[in-house]
Amino acid sequence: MDKRDTFKDYQQLLSIFLNLQEQQQQAALLIDDEGLTRIEGKITNVEQSEDIGKSTIAIDNKEAVILEHIIAVNGLFRDDYSEC
Repeated sequence: MDKRDTFKDYQQLLSIFLNLQEQQQQAALLIDDEGLTRIEGKITNVEQSEDIGKSTIAIDNKEAVILEHIIAVNGLFRDDYSEC
């Protein structure tokens, strides 16, 4: 049986990003937005939204990514994702 570390909700994911940004650490993301994509770099901006799933993360000043599209960060997967 395959076991992986997971995060449970968008609030926990947002906390992970805020912590990575504060510590200026690298983030490796797996994004599902009409296909899987990998993005890696330092978080340059976290834009929080009232609907937390719509909050956005910018990495190395590239186009922002919506939290709802993030499948994994630094090896931690969304707990309801089972595609890979």
